[in-house]
Amino acid sequence: MNIPARNQFNLKHTSGQSHQFIYSRRKKNIWTLILALISIITWLYAFSSLSHLEIFNIKTINISGADKDISNTLKATALNSIQGEYFGLFSRSNLLAYPKEAIMTAIMNTDARVNDVTVERSGIQSLNITVREKIPAAVVCTNLPDWDESDLILDSFESCYLVDDTGYVFMNASSSNAEINRYYLPNIAIVSTSTSIIGTKIASTTMFRTLQSFYNGAKSYNIDIKALLVKDGGEYELYAATESGVIVVYFNEINGFENEFTALISFWNDLTQKARNEGNKLKLDSIDLRYGSNVFYRIVK
Repeated sequence: MNIPARNQFNLKHTSGQSHQFIYSRRKKNIWTLILALISIITWLYAFSSLSHLEIFNIKTINISGADKDISNTLKATALNSIQGEYFGLFSRSNLLAYPKEAIMTAIMNTDARVNDVTVERSGIQSLNITVREKIPAAVVCTNLPDWDESDLILDSFESCYLVDDTGYVFMNASSSNAEINRYYLPNIAIVSTSTSIIGTKIASTTMFRTLQSFYNGAKSYNIDIKALLVKDGGEYELYAATESGVIVVYFNEINGFENEFTALISFWNDLTQKARNEGNKLKLDSIDLRYGSNVFYRIVK
């Protein structure tokens, strides 16, 4: 009985089966891969052909919600966003695969006054694009206040811009914006690195909203605020109109806006009530809130 010879025969027989099995499996895998590639190419060709069908191509883009002076520009931007193809295969103007996010981003970047964009299909050959513009929160002027003796001149809107509630500058101001809060920032060039401040922020959102709170809070107590000047070093001047002229209110960041606001309202109410009881006009030249709890003032001479 030759056991080693039998083991050698079994080893050869098993080895031959293993090679044949591996060869068959490789051959099967190759054909599977070829069929998969053919299937992918076929589907890509079908989708590519479908994406170029004229019936699904976007022919019309409707813009709503935007000012007339920028509507055509926004439409051109949207049309440009759907030109060309994905990977040289699929049409970007196909309504089934148009680049919605790219259109929205492009329109947002086209004009600083655009706050939000919605893009929706309309039928099989058009898009409806709804634009929501930024809401003006204040006018910001890059020049100094214009005075005529004791009167503050607010007619000119040259070098004045609109900002939203975050302090973002988005367009030029005009006389139609005369009723909203006005700020003078002659040093705004330090904030902006370009020739135009449109598209920049005049201050941090927190700081701007703090100033807005101070400004609007004073108005809510029947103080006729006309403008606010932002100076260097955290110093501010608030201009309030009275029957005897414009009063300048000086304040700063050192003692805290809340404390200075409380001091202003308390002082203003006391003085106006006293003048009213005496049947007199409020005759003040300035109020200074920069020295803690003490309020200093000057009377009109």
